[in-house]
Amino acid sequence: MITLQRILFLCLLSLSSSAQNYHYYFGNIHSHSSYSDGNKDKASSHAATPADDYRFAKRSQHLDFLGISEHNHSQAGMQRANFSRGLADADAQNEDGRFVAMYGMEFGVISNGGHVVIYGMDKLIGWEQNNYDIFSAKSDYKSLFRILADHSGAFATLAHPAQTDYNHLITTDYDPVADRAVCGVAVSSGPAFSVKTDYSDRPPMSYLSYYKRLLSLGYMVGPTMDHDNHNTTFGRISHNRTVVLARSLSRDSIMAAYRAGRFYASEDWDTEVDFKINGLTMGGYVSGQEVLKISLKVHDPDGDDRTKSIKLLYGKPGSGVIPKVMKTSKDSDVLEWQQSLQPGDAFYYYAEIVQADGDRIYTAPIWAKYN
Repeated sequence: MITLQRILFLCLLSLSSSAQNYHYYFGNIHSHSSYSDGNKDKASSHAATPADDYRFAKRSQHLDFLGISEHNHSQAGMQRANFSRGLADADAQNEDGRFVAMYGMEFGVISNGGHVVIYGMDKLIGWEQNNYDIFSAKSDYKSLFRILADHSGAFATLAHPAQTDYNHLITTDYDPVADRAVCGVAVSSGPAFSVKTDYSDRPPMSYLSYYKRLLSLGYMVGPTMDHDNHNTTFGRISHNRTVVLARSLSRDSIMAAYRAGRFYASEDWDTEVDFKINGLTMGGYVSGQEVLKISLKVHDPDGDDRTKSIKLLYGKPGSGVIPKVMKTSKDSDVLEWQQSLQPGDAFYYYAEIVQADGDRIYTAPIWAKYN
């Protein structure tokens, strides 16, 4: 089900990633300022603009990057001129090497098809008269995905997905254009309207089954965790983070990591996961190799956050069958496994890690095909 174009793209990325030493960066790319419907507490927080919010986020713990993804329509407060102002605020507050500020949009309306978080576009996508730069109808996700797939710098993740969202994406045939446009899906999100800033308001894992279903259909996506902040709580609602593997703490490098699928979803705010197959890290594509050497190592700087279990899961892309557990390691920070493939075999592999305190971590997959 995976397109040749997508395979070639991943193979090129995999060749480059095998020689790279990546760093771990922790952040969130789903949040809002008063330019749409965020900063609802601005009367007390005195934060309203994206610039205010980036300054707040820089003081949050274990937060290397923040993306503000403004709603793209006036019903939620967005005006076309403010999108340009938000991009300028992100540029002004971005500090490569210290903190990455990103600005994007959240396309769509929940009651008409769902929300898509988008970055890498310097023009507002929308449907309202005089309130967009690029037109895409409100509920036409095929059009939206085509726009994103044709824009080389763009990437998108699916926010808090419902079963019927995105023109019934998970109950219709695999769409190669959507696969090129979308790199991730939230496995947990929010609580969107939380006012807590003590890192204690942990959301449920509501969308894990959606992620597994996309993988089974052949989509090459990874898992994210987002806060969807609507108050001035950036980075402080919970310990949940999306963790990216990037060459440097810079906007270009963080965005490249998302596009390449080098990220994972973590309920712990500083756990580092090294997951590789034949030397390629998550998001990679192993092609033409009969024997797969799978290794996973967990490192948590907090001495009391030990690993309770690691599960290696696998599935066949395009089969429609939900992934299954291949190997389990208990009370160890390491899992190693070797698998031999038969000609024509194609699988994806990812890990579920559970810590002793109950925190869960889900990696993006690594894909492999022996041909």
